[in-house]
Amino acid sequence: MTRENTNRPSPLAFLGGTFDPVHYGHLRCADDARRKLGLDVLYLLPSGTPPHRDSPQTGIGERLDMLRLACVEFPGLVIDERETRRQGPSYMVDTLRDLRGEFPDSPLMLLVGQDAANHLHSWYQWLELFELAHIIILTRPGSQAEYSLQLQAQVKQRRTADLSILTGTAAGRVYFMKVTAIDISASKICKLLQRGESPRFLLPTAVLEYIEDNALYTQK
Repeated sequence: MTRENTNRPSPLAFLGGTFDPVHYGHLRCADDARRKLGLDVLYLLPSGTPPHRDSPQTGIGERLDMLRLACVEFPGLVIDERETRRQGPSYMVDTLRDLRGEFPDSPLMLLVGQDAANHLHSWYQWLELFELAHIIILTRPGSQAEYSLQLQAQVKQRRTADLSILTGTAAGRVYFMKVTAIDISASKICKLLQRGESPRFLLPTAVLEYIEDNALYTQK
């Protein structure tokens, strides 16, 4: 049995998203993953200009304000703002290159929901993602893997069920993690707000008050 390198730098884990708006589905999932990984901190990566989905309904300043309010309730979650400061599309491969340059020897873990993981092969320079970080695919009841043949081959080759391999190596493995399933979506919250209904209890009270004070998400 190979002994884990105790001199290796601590692992770093990241969950990206538009967080438009941030809600308990994001927050509980991220905090659940943080605890299962045994980390004191997990980083939220708000996207500046997401390349794979519609533009956010709110500005990056407003999304950051809401994230900061939400993280008060979840002190183990910390915001990494690097994508919001970058010009052009927020390609994850660029973010991971940046992180790898900053933390050359640290295990890096990129958390991706199963739905997003199904389309990983469409991400910009996606094969390089595996060279830069471990990919942790977050699963919940009802989520299904639907990979392209090329992506399926990568997942099969790199898959591990041993967390110690992730913390003992810098990158290159795929790990599946079951997380708490909460049926909340940003689109659902926006529809409630547009109808004049309250999404209370779907997101932190401080975030909802910010949304109401700034009249966000009220336009269809």
